[in-house]
Amino acid sequence: MKNTKKTQNKKVKQPKESAQIPAQEELDSQEELQQEDELEIRAIKADFAVQIEEVMAKECSSYECVLCDEHEIGVLWSFLLEDSISGFIGVEDNEEGLGIHTVTTGIHLKDISEMDRNELMHILELNSELINACFTVVHIQEKTDEEPEPVFAEEGESVEYDNEEEENINTKEILLIQCKIPLSAYDPSDFSGIIQNLMIQSDFALNQNQEEEF
Repeated sequence: MKNTKKTQNKKVKQPKESAQIPAQEELDSQEELQQEDELEIRAIKADFAVQIEEVMAKECSSYECVLCDEHEIGVLWSFLLEDSISGFIGVEDNEEGLGIHTVTTGIHLKDISEMDRNELMHILELNSELINACFTVVHIQEKTDEEPEPVFAEEGESVEYDNEEEENINTKEILLIQCKIPLSAYDPSDFSGIIQNLMIQSDFALNQNQEEEF
């Protein structure tokens, strides 16, 4: 008799299908999510612009939208309170920093062009005593041959006028107090309360500073 051995059929392992999404599909998915986020942020900014202008129309002596984004949505406004107090409110993307959209509200306090460095440093040291606010300085250029108008400038930047006669340009350093709040947490109806809070804190801090000097 012949010895017959049963041979088992070896199963050939088939390569498992990759569970990973193909690179192109993954990129398309990321782009789609990014577009959805951009549309959501655009809608939030547009809604904010409408609401804040409605509030400023009631609370301010006057206001003006001085900057719009690429979609013609207002992102920066200057305003005047009681015909004498100027300020600004603006939406910032912070793409290179926090990555969180914020709303900055500021009040121009006084011209400190003639203030010496020690006095200015002492004022800036008061920031540690402020709550969700800070003192800062902006450089503003304005025409001297016309009535001055409220002018907004980003911190560290200047507003320039097209004028070849340098003697007609006057540069000032303006002390302001401002606060920054995430756009998602900002309620336009709080505008008046935020302004009052900034004014109260600035009055208290600056008056305290003057008393310490004496």
